[in-house]
Amino acid sequence: MGKNIVALMMQEYESFTRSERKIADYVLEHQQETQYISITDLSAECEVAVSTVSLFCRKLGLAGFNDFKLELARAALPAGPQASQPGGEITREDTPGQVMGKVLHTAQDALNNAYHMLSDTALERAADLIQRAGQVICLGQGNHSVVALAAWAQFSTTSPKFKTIQDSHMQTVVLSTLSPEDAVLYFSYSGATHEVLEAAEVIRNRGARLILVTRYLNSPASAYADTVLLCGPSEQPFQFGSSSALMAQLYVVEVLLSEFIRRDPESAKRSRQSVGKALAKKCV
Repeated sequence: MGKNIVALMMQEYESFTRSERKIADYVLEHQQETQYISITDLSAECEVAVSTVSLFCRKLGLAGFNDFKLELARAALPAGPQASQPGGEITREDTPGQVMGKVLHTAQDALNNAYHMLSDTALERAADLIQRAGQVICLGQGNHSVVALAAWAQFSTTSPKFKTIQDSHMQTVVLSTLSPEDAVLYFSYSGATHEVLEAAEVIRNRGARLILVTRYLNSPASAYADTVLLCGPSEQPFQFGSSSALMAQLYVVEVLLSEFIRRDPESAKRSRQSVGKALAKKCV
């Protein structure tokens, strides 16, 4: 299969039934143990029928539960010997060329992980919400405010309904005036900071829609979101200053922008032509 089984479960999570989500939740929490249990034991742990587990496996494109366990084992294997990988921690002994190679490898891993984690269903849902929204507010805290600013800069060339606010006090003001026709595109690696949770609660109370871009499907903020776009490297939730996380989120911005334009290319083209003419006047 193209994507590993763990990434595929995360990608398809929103399309699962309640029983299928029970299975996915258990497997994602107990990946190693699941490799060694029977289908009967798994169905008992998840409180679902054995037939539901079989259907779950087939929904993921597998012949049955044994194939599912093999894919879990394959997903747990390391990519290769550590010494053969060009990435890794940069040391004082590295040459400038080795530093370049390690940074490139890290960036490639971040983008590859973002691709595997992003769900078609979640992407379509996010594009639907953006397309229908009266206004879309792009927000993020800390390093992720840079991604929110980049998202606004990109999307604003296609439609005037996109906005961003960098000042935290003004963010509170704007969120408190949202309407049910509005949407918020929020970038948060952990989905667990006080800022994102406070914002999510205000967004819900105002009846607006929340599109959350985060690393963790079961983060506290995900419970408030209308759809979750998963992306990000495998790091600690509160690791500071991760450029890999920003690269992954910028990839999601580009994908979401491309899907938004694909749905109405003529309108986006007209907006971009107007922007281009205005910017041309600024050139000497």
